Amino acid sequence: MKRRKLWASACFPTFLMLSACVSSGTEVTTTEASNFKVGITTEQQVVAAIGQPEQTQTLPDGSKIDTYVHTSVHATAASYIPVVGLFAGGAKGSNDSTTFTFNEKAVLEAISSTSGHTDVHSGLLNQH
Repeated sequence: MKRRKLWASACFPTFLMLSACVSSGTEVTTTEASNFKVGITTEQQVVAAIGQPEQTQTLPDGSKIDTYVHTSVHATAASYIPVVGLFAGGAKGSNDSTTFTFNEKAVLEAISSTSGHTDVHSGLLNQH
């Protein structure tokens, strides 16, 4: 019985830490993006290397814009403290977007990226 309690007390904090992190989408690192060469790399090669984009836009001239979006959110430390989390809890997150523009022949024309950060204040004392 003691062993079971010890195991449960060791696993519970780990479960809490893992359950408070959320990640979604495809993250394209600067290193990955630098492997693709404008005027040489094709859309098929980009998709083979990093997967299907989250969003694709086809323009009237036949060119395409593929966008990869990655979002990551984690709870702040105060959120884990009983009672304190109610008043000072929250989360921090980041989002990154990488866009590949291809001409009508599916050859890479441009790569661009954006990034941002957010703070979510869910505690009663954090309301601004």
